[in-house]
Amino acid sequence: MFRPAGYYSDSEEDSDYSDYGYGEPKTRSRVNAQPAPKPVESNDDLLYQATTEGNLSEVRRIVEMDRYLLNGCLRHGWPVLLLACNEAQYEIVKFLLEEKRVDVNQQSGLKTALMAACESSRSSDQVLKVVELLLEFGAVINCKDSYGTTPLMSAITNGHTEVVKLMLDQASLEATDNEGLTPLFHAVNNNQPEIVQMLLKAGVITDNVNRRGFTPKQEAEFRAYSEVAALLPNEVDFFNVPREYLNYAFYQDISQGRKESEMPGYYQEIGLLLYGMYSEQHLEVFAKEGINLLQFLTLNDENLKRLGFILPFERKKILYGLLKFHRQPWNRNCLKKFGKDRSLDSYDLLELLSNHLKQLTVMQASLLYIGQMMSPAEIKDDFDQQLVICQNKINQFKQIVSSFNQELEHIDSVTVSSPVLHIDATRTKAERFFLWKQPFLCIIGAITTAKVVHCIFRKLYK
Repeated sequence: MFRPAGYYSDSEEDSDYSDYGYGEPKTRSRVNAQPAPKPVESNDDLLYQATTEGNLSEVRRIVEMDRYLLNGCLRHGWPVLLLACNEAQYEIVKFLLEEKRVDVNQQSGLKTALMAACESSRSSDQVLKVVELLLEFGAVINCKDSYGTTPLMSAITNGHTEVVKLMLDQASLEATDNEGLTPLFHAVNNNQPEIVQMLLKAGVITDNVNRRGFTPKQEAEFRAYSEVAALLPNEVDFFNVPREYLNYAFYQDISQGRKESEMPGYYQEIGLLLYGMYSEQHLEVFAKEGINLLQFLTLNDENLKRLGFILPFERKKILYGLLKFHRQPWNRNCLKKFGKDRSLDSYDLLELLSNHLKQLTVMQASLLYIGQMMSPAEIKDDFDQQLVICQNKINQFKQIVSSFNQELEHIDSVTVSSPVLHIDATRTKAERFFLWKQPFLCIIGAITTAKVVHCIFRKLYK
């Protein structure tokens, strides 16, 4: 009988193998073998188990014993508040917020308790109670995790319809995740017709595209979600924003309106203001209605509703931006100035006057805005003295404008028929007058000299 290589024992009893080495090895008994010690559960594991099971008394006992666990991450990655929200354990969440004063906006890797609740796989009724409690304690709705996902997007993805309805008025419906997907795209991709209908009623934009170049309707058709596709509107005609809302191109843009007698609209400033309000995508709305700067700066909630801003969140962004704008104190540095030694041409003067006119437009808008926010009695009581000072300043300004107008008329009276392209600001009024009269005096002098010479010659050769 052959033995495996390297096996030197001739005893069959001592062999651990059967013929040709394919047998099962023999078991060897251990003498005085000790049983393996039972692993001791840590407070982290006990708290995790108690939270997932909804055992409030056990959670209370553990956090009283180890208060570090209130804010620290458990072994499983999340703090206890986020874990309780994800498990939709209402009583535990309430205990942590009310009694232990845990921060409702506590984060773990950019994920908040509200996000964890909206991602929950529990029933929508349980999740809704937890979300209502979080919002009551001041949870921030418009925040994003590392993937750019908002709580609203998570609620849509997991089909929590009532939670979506609860957050609809306060959440941004135009926010995009890292893939460029809005909440409407999330509803379409997860075949949620009821939520799609809710978003459409709220006035969500339907013509934006994702990174594949698809609109929400095209995405629904591509995925063969016929019910969702039927809810979405067909493609609308593309609107080209007029040039006057995009940039300044002609001097008339800063000096007059569509007619010479009208004030400038300063439409170009609206896009810049909307950009500061994170609402630049709505420039088209104001361009379609022909809103000028004065009208834009005096908008209120009712005006925005009439313009088609159905979403309260979008209206609040614009209204808050206008409030911040009007609260800024006016500074005279806003006025354009030129140095005394600089030579000015006619365009410089036009630019200077137009800048002053724009500042007057802004001041007028601020006064109208204050008038909308306050009753006439309050305005009189609070601004009576300021109005007197303002009236005096206006009278002084009128005098300056009058003197400036006289100066322009004088310049016009001493100029030739073609317009003046250059005005030397360094010369005095008398010097400028002499410069304009000098050519005329030279001509008169030449004619007089010629007459005198002619008379002398006639007397000499008579």
